[in-house]
Amino acid sequence: MRRKFLTAGAFLLCLCFSLNPGGSLTVSENPGLSYVGSALWTKAHDIRVQGNIAFAAFLDGLLIMDVGDLKNPRLVSKLYLGGGYRVEVKGGVALVAAGDRGLNIVDITDIKHPQLKGRVATDGQARDLAIDGPYAFVAAGSAGLLVFDIKDPASPRIIGRWSSSAEVLGLALSGELLWLATGSAGLQVVSVKDPKNPVLLGSLDTDGTAESVLVSGDYAFVADGPGGLKVVDISNPATPSLKASLTTSGYARSVSVDGKYLCVGNLYDGGFQVIDISRPASPAIISTNRYTMYNESWNAIIKRNMVYVVDYFSGIFFVDIASPEKPRTVGVYFTPSSLVAVALGGDYAFAVGELSGLQVVDISDPANPRPAGSTDIFRGVQGLEVSGNYAYVTDRWSVRIFDVSNPEKPRPVHTMRSPGGVPRRIIVRNRYAYLTADHAGLFIIDIQDPLNPAVVGAFKLAGFTYGLAVEGDYAFLANSDAGLHILDVRNPKEPVLIAAKKLPGEPYSVFLRGKYAFVASGEAGLHVVDISQPESPQLISSVPVDDFANYVVGEGDFAFVSDGIAGVKKINIRNPAAPKVEACFDTPGEAQALAAKGELVFVADSYSLIILK
Repeated sequence: MRRKFLTAGAFLLCLCFSLNPGGSLTVSENPGLSYVGSALWTKAHDIRVQGNIAFAAFLDGLLIMDVGDLKNPRLVSKLYLGGGYRVEVKGGVALVAAGDRGLNIVDITDIKHPQLKGRVATDGQARDLAIDGPYAFVAAGSAGLLVFDIKDPASPRIIGRWSSSAEVLGLALSGELLWLATGSAGLQVVSVKDPKNPVLLGSLDTDGTAESVLVSGDYAFVADGPGGLKVVDISNPATPSLKASLTTSGYARSVSVDGKYLCVGNLYDGGFQVIDISRPASPAIISTNRYTMYNESWNAIIKRNMVYVVDYFSGIFFVDIASPEKPRTVGVYFTPSSLVAVALGGDYAFAVGELSGLQVVDISDPANPRPAGSTDIFRGVQGLEVSGNYAYVTDRWSVRIFDVSNPEKPRPVHTMRSPGGVPRRIIVRNRYAYLTADHAGLFIIDIQDPLNPAVVGAFKLAGFTYGLAVEGDYAFLANSDAGLHILDVRNPKEPVLIAAKKLPGEPYSVFLRGKYAFVASGEAGLHVVDISQPESPQLISSVPVDDFANYVVGEGDFAFVSDGIAGVKKINIRNPAAPKVEACFDTPGEAQALAAKGELVFVADSYSLIILK
């Protein structure tokens, strides 16, 4: 993601660009979008357990939970950092390798109120770390190995570095040596006897992609991606040699050792494996374990008779391996796998995503949003609308209707098969629901009785009709192939095409304000269309984006655009002929959909629900 880095206490400013009708470039620098709160974190990467407390690194930051009762792990607190791949705990601080948010040092003396003490940039992605006394060693991706002096946690500073020919993805510290997993370059051995001047001692090019490494005695164990598990003899660090190679059940992402047992975490439905390494030259698989639908085990940490499985999509699983041949899941800290849509209703935000079900969040205190209710998991989610006591969710095959009169206990009441194509956007106005669908266009559904919806009208349109807005007598369809279509829907049984306007890019979403339509149009950015004469819409201005404009909403004088991996843009539309980007907020995941309420903007960011102001 495109980010500018923070040092401790600094503000994150976003350099933004907008294009006026004359074609000149306007540049603004404004911290006008700030973080308020977040919920529904997913994409967990790491966990460290100390007694009854667990510290977990999520894509959004640091999450602390009480695991005294593994059957019911309980959230204690969380601290948004904007990144999180690895966490290490030392005394009263937690160090977090936070991807492109660098190295973060968090005061955890009060686990209910963790506080960021220091942050420093790492140029590349901070993916792994190890602590030795006053030093922190960070695997920083393309930036190589970085050595930090952390004697003053509020002011960590780089004192040494070593550059690799490939990305440094993982590391293991053993005495004065660092063993580095360097992707396509395999295993590299670096001496940090002088932390200010790391020196390469030896290397071994593996046949896979070295993701992580762990050292035990005279052996290094490497999770080698498609190359499986590698066992390396390191008795002579200058000439490490391959001792054994074992094909794993998926893409080997992590490795962890406890005594004679080793755990490999595998991606691509690989789950985790328990391996006997009592004879390192002949590792033997004891069990291969799949524990949920996707089994994306980013990390699997073995500790005594437990394995803590950190699943990329589904959460953290606590697995008893007292009988390693038959591991048994005893508890789960569930996370929704993704979030692709968000809608508001009263003091609640509703969100849906792939394998997430309908999630309900209490937003009465936006700084501390609280998960309040959820439904069973379902697949293929596309869109969401909340109106009155009902939530309408579109998936790959149908429209699902939920009674949300009690938001903490949403209840399915009806499922309507798609009248044609894959359902996308749904909007409710009075007694009608307006639904777009792939290669089918628009359907108008009578929902006066939500338990018995009935299609009453349709307008055929080829291509992918992703976006929809309805106001007064008109419906506006954003079609990725054909542009903006304006329909007269005064007679719901016979919607009539009034005009079609081909627009640059791929129109994905449309928002209406007065006599203007604002269209999020993929790589082409945001378009402003004058619709004062619906029969003759006119493109009057555009605003470029950094990635992909896929959703737009508005509040007051501003439009907010979800810009994919570049986050969210706040655009001043007071003068629609000359819109200007005023602020950006680079969210950790991929901004998918938005909702606005007063000063607040709610972002479905793939891996969390984020509230901005």
